[in-house]
Amino acid sequence: MNYWFTIVLIPIVLSLGITPALQTEMIPNAEAVKSKGNSLTEINSKKVCGDKLCSEIIDNKKEINKSTIMTSQKGLFPSTMDYTVTGPEINPEKGYAVIEIGDGLYWVTDGMYQIMFLTTGEGVILVDAPMGMGTKIQQAVSEVTSEKITHFIYTHIHKDHVGSASLLPQDTVYISHIDTAKHLAMKNDPQRPVPTVTFEDQYTLIVGDQVLELYYIGAFHSKGDIVISSPVHKVIMAVDLFHPNAAPFQFMGIARDMGEHLAAHDKLLAMDWEIIISGHEPILGTPEHLKFNKEFTLSVLDNAITAMQTTQPSANYFGDLANRCAELTLEQYPDLKDIELYPVENCVTMVFYAMID
Repeated sequence: MNYWFTIVLIPIVLSLGITPALQTEMIPNAEAVKSKGNSLTEINSKKVCGDKLCSEIIDNKKEINKSTIMTSQKGLFPSTMDYTVTGPEINPEKGYAVIEIGDGLYWVTDGMYQIMFLTTGEGVILVDAPMGMGTKIQQAVSEVTSEKITHFIYTHIHKDHVGSASLLPQDTVYISHIDTAKHLAMKNDPQRPVPTVTFEDQYTLIVGDQVLELYYIGAFHSKGDIVISSPVHKVIMAVDLFHPNAAPFQFMGIARDMGEHLAAHDKLLAMDWEIIISGHEPILGTPEHLKFNKEFTLSVLDNAITAMQTTQPSANYFGDLANRCAELTLEQYPDLKDIELYPVENCVTMVFYAMID
């Protein structure tokens, strides 16, 4: 749910005096969602939010984790799993840590943002370039290889994650989903060069001795959100879907479509991987982190529905719903990192998703 749409919708609904109608007409629908959704809170459930959405997932499911490109002796380093619990030490003078987590695959973090790059023997493939990292990205690459950056992949459109893309060598090949390319062409932003290679569903990038599989599984966060997979390392990168071991950013990570957002969890869990680079937090993610986030997200949805069933109409009806949902969520997850930052905002998103989506 768009934030500004929410702000505009609330006074219109109240001015029309249809809050009682919302209770009588929409809460039964919410009850139906909840009755279908009870089994969804099971961690290993392959369902995500109702029969309609489940059927869509099944119909659209693709064989996305079988690479037929080549076999390789490359792999994930066992020590990488340490970073799924505790983040690396960051040198304050440099402002980042660069760590090889698999053969030729590097993870860079400043404690808040994350990127990855791969050395190939024929150039470096870089995925994302956050605004805050700037020239530090090239510095991190130069620490571990003399190869120059030859390919850049946009995970999605947002400038905070890709706003340093213009700092790369002039002959860099820029790759993205077609929706990202259209958006960046429309924006005409010199900090985000328009991609020269695009795809719709799936794309295989082979450079030197490295292979990446790029997949579009739906707009789970913004426009052109893609998943980047290195099958031989069993590492994927999906940015801004979730925060490992932490509560979401406000409005459920500013998700454009909560149905796609929820569905993405199961689509990713159906793939074969051990590490996910999430774009944020000082740690790497695991399938268990993603399963927990699915449980958390569905719990917030359940709390939104409970609030709708138990809250009486008032002049601040939607605010009361969000506040009650937030209270329930805080009671359930008191120790979750950052849970206190945006509980009401996250519940606003869920209330409107349950009520009118």
